[in-house]
Amino acid sequence: MHPLNQSQQAGNKIPLNEAIVDIVAQSGEQKSQIEQTKYLHNYLEYYEDFIDRLITQFNLTRRNTQNYSEIDVLNTISHASDADLVLVLVGDREEKWDIKHRSNLNDNLNYDDDEKIITQIISSINFEQIFNPAYHGTYHIYQDNQNISKAFVVLPLQEFSQAEVIVICGLTIGSNLLVDVYGKIISSFYQASQHNFPKVEVIEATILDSLKYNFGFLSSSLYQRRFDLFYQRLKQMVVYFEPVLNLEPDDLFISGWEALARNPENYTAPTDLFTAAELWGSRFTVELDRYFLNIACESYRHARQLTQRRAGDVVPLSVNVYPESIMRSDYFEAVQQIVKDRIISPRNLILEISEKSELPQFDHGIRLQNPLQTFKSRLIEYVSQLKVRFAIDDFGVGYASVSRLAGLNPSHVKIDRELLQHHSSHIIINFVHELVGANNLNPAKVIVEGIDETIAISLRLLREIGVSYIQGHLVGKPQPEVYRLSQDKYDELKKMLLQ
Repeated sequence: MHPLNQSQQAGNKIPLNEAIVDIVAQSGEQKSQIEQTKYLHNYLEYYEDFIDRLITQFNLTRRNTQNYSEIDVLNTISHASDADLVLVLVGDREEKWDIKHRSNLNDNLNYDDDEKIITQIISSINFEQIFNPAYHGTYHIYQDNQNISKAFVVLPLQEFSQAEVIVICGLTIGSNLLVDVYGKIISSFYQASQHNFPKVEVIEATILDSLKYNFGFLSSSLYQRRFDLFYQRLKQMVVYFEPVLNLEPDDLFISGWEALARNPENYTAPTDLFTAAELWGSRFTVELDRYFLNIACESYRHARQLTQRRAGDVVPLSVNVYPESIMRSDYFEAVQQIVKDRIISPRNLILEISEKSELPQFDHGIRLQNPLQTFKSRLIEYVSQLKVRFAIDDFGVGYASVSRLAGLNPSHVKIDRELLQHHSSHIIINFVHELVGANNLNPAKVIVEGIDETIAISLRLLREIGVSYIQGHLVGKPQPEVYRLSQDKYDELKKMLLQ
């Protein structure tokens, strides 16, 4: 820990990015055998207790009031930090700062005297220093009304036409809170708390995500805590189904479904889960894909019992998966179990691999010389041993490439709607058809995604340039049920094809 030099004078401004490094020395007699592996200590371990205090205090506040306020949030920060006062200020580049919100005063402080200190604190805040992109906040030394040297921390919240900062006053000199780790914890906590009555678990996850994003490795206990929160969040997820339409003019029908993850409260995509999985690595992505595979297939089996009673009525289900998960034995075994339990027949299960994600570059820590070939070999195991099929999703964005498409020989290719914005979209679609159909007795089905009322190209033109399958809100919005195409929708789509 880097303590603050006690001789520093009031008004000194020090960037809030001090590093804390703990070197643990182990004494003892030399041993003939190698001891059990012990990991280097992570300096973020020192902030676990503080995060616990912050979350516990906020949870207590939430339980004691039905409609918590901004003051409750600031009081939580003040209590957990053992601070005298917490302020939210709004200002501009003219250095005119006004108090937007303030916590309650510490019981030991006098209100009148404290007003003088607040005036001095506000006058010492410099806009350019606070919003310096090289640092996350500053701390300053000042004298309180009893002439005791203390520190106040200033953290940026937003820098727009009206800037906002949060100020935590009355921290102890030499405190291990005078570092940017503390700043990231407080700012992420405050911003997460601004959502409409957020769950405590979401706030805690936001804090840990911020630390992971900004500092890389976390302590093992914080890592495990984030995984536990992630898994709890996974169990809240529900599955909706979006139809894929066969676009033949004389034979319009739903030829497949894509399983989509949804939040149960508002039916939007749980983007926080995807973001967390990509941030925290393979353990999270594999757990997400395993869980989603199981719940998607179980939900599909339940949903189709109402409308697809005969085996011949069942159309394929596409389930999204990260390329990283495909390489993992845990995911392979999950697919194997789904097939073994006959939750869905392998011919009706399509693993949909996103082009937005890079192919795995390492295998057990060793860089692969040919990632594409290694990945293809793994896919062949799924096809030959489990008899499932796979699709390339989001072609046209991210890591999409001709070599990747040609090298994997998928059974389905989904073209991202962004390609339709290009004047040469018909050329690209024709090229994809030729690429996946060349020298192939069973050419891949090419599906154009995101088709809705706003697209600039008509269904008739899509059909003229060779598109036989579409997916999007024009066909049907995601729903928890699967169904047959209604007569009204059939007539509506057929009319569009003739226009």
